[in-house]
Amino acid sequence: MTAAYAALFGLAFGSFANAAIDRIPRGRSLNGRSHCDGCGVTLRPAQLLPVLSYLMQRGKCAACAAPIGVRTPIIEAGCAIAFAAILATLSPAAAIGACASFVAVVVTVGVFIEKRGLRS
Repeated sequence: MTAAYAALFGLAFGSFANAAIDRIPRGRSLNGRSHCDGCGVTLRPAQLLPVLSYLMQRGKCAACAAPIGVRTPIIEAGCAIAFAAILATLSPAAAIGACASFVAVVVTVGVFIEKRGLRS
């Protein structure tokens, strides 16, 4: 059950990483609600469920059908898997540090890629 909780935290932190990767290169604040880049509609809570909402909406905005990049569910799922694997192999105290470091690296690399214009 602990791995499941770690995966849930990974999904949440993956969602945060996506927001940071999207907003930091554009000079936007990390505060505030997420919105569609295509139409500007503020996302409802059900549209913010990591990976699940992407699948339910078939990778498109519910309001305007603008495509949502595949990076979103990949980072969210990747963080979930990484958090579960880290917790399975390290002590809880070490796992917290490793997970925090993992998210920091994901955000740093993601921002670097976004600034270079290599995003998909």
